[in-house]
Amino acid sequence: MRVPGALYAARGRAPQNEKDVPFQEILPLRLKNTVSGKADSGSDVACLQEMGVLFACLKDNEFVEKYCHKEISQFQNCYKCYQDRKFEAKKTVNQGIVQPGSNLNYKQLNKYMRRYPNPV
Repeated sequence: MRVPGALYAARGRAPQNEKDVPFQEILPLRLKNTVSGKADSGSDVACLQEMGVLFACLKDNEFVEKYCHKEISQFQNCYKCYQDRKFEAKKTVNQGIVQPGSNLNYKQLNKYMRRYPNPV
């Protein structure tokens, strides 16, 4: 006689025995002493809200710019602030200043990992 699967679902799946399935180490279980900088090169979108408002205004006014002067100036101010913030952040990174409580970029992480290497 077969037991229906609904009876097994109430108890859940039984865990495997660790002795029957031993752990196989494919790669060494330790961190490297460097971090790649690929994650920092992500897309950085600025002033998306202002851009959407500007395009909506232009669409409503059949792309005549003189009717959307307020939206254009808001977008330009937002982009100028974004450029200033980006310039200041780049300047602090180039000086090597680490701000407490902020995420480190890959250059700062590599600097610390060279200072405190992972034991072999």
